[in-house]
Amino acid sequence: MINTLETIFPREANNDYQGSPIAFYGFLPIVAMQAFSACVHYFTYDSGKIQIAGMIPFEGTPDPSGLIFALGANAGAWELIILAIYGIVLWRYRNLIPLVFALAIAKSLLDFGNTFLHPIDPAYFEHTPPALIVRLPRLGFEVLMLFLAVRQPTKSPAPAAILPDHGH
Repeated sequence: MINTLETIFPREANNDYQGSPIAFYGFLPIVAMQAFSACVHYFTYDSGKIQIAGMIPFEGTPDPSGLIFALGANAGAWELIILAIYGIVLWRYRNLIPLVFALAIAKSLLDFGNTFLHPIDPAYFEHTPPALIVRLPRLGFEVLMLFLAVRQPTKSPAPAAILPDHGH
């Protein structure tokens, strides 16, 4: 357990990643999903709320949709910062990949908590938002990748040298 904590919270940040290559390459889809989400939330006119999430447009004076879109863009700004951190981890501090997976799990659990604490009626959406569909599989993927990232390779003993028997 101590070794696991040392792997997740290393004393020194460096590029010496010791986990499974599967977890390293498993980090790349997480980065890609973060990039997509950050760009959609920050750069699209509706923060992806209508065109992707399927939120129904609201009417009123002042227009409440503008506020929702602005809050979505604010979330997108934070997602861009997280994306930059992911890039820095890949570039310079790969031994922090287990920590990033642990934080991703925490974020996923907070998302579930947010849904419980502040449920949104499905009537506000024309279809189920894609983020809700992938939420549980993503959490499972993050847990699996963290397990692989902290797992230390088992070292099998080197086979004894087989010397040829020259008839002696």
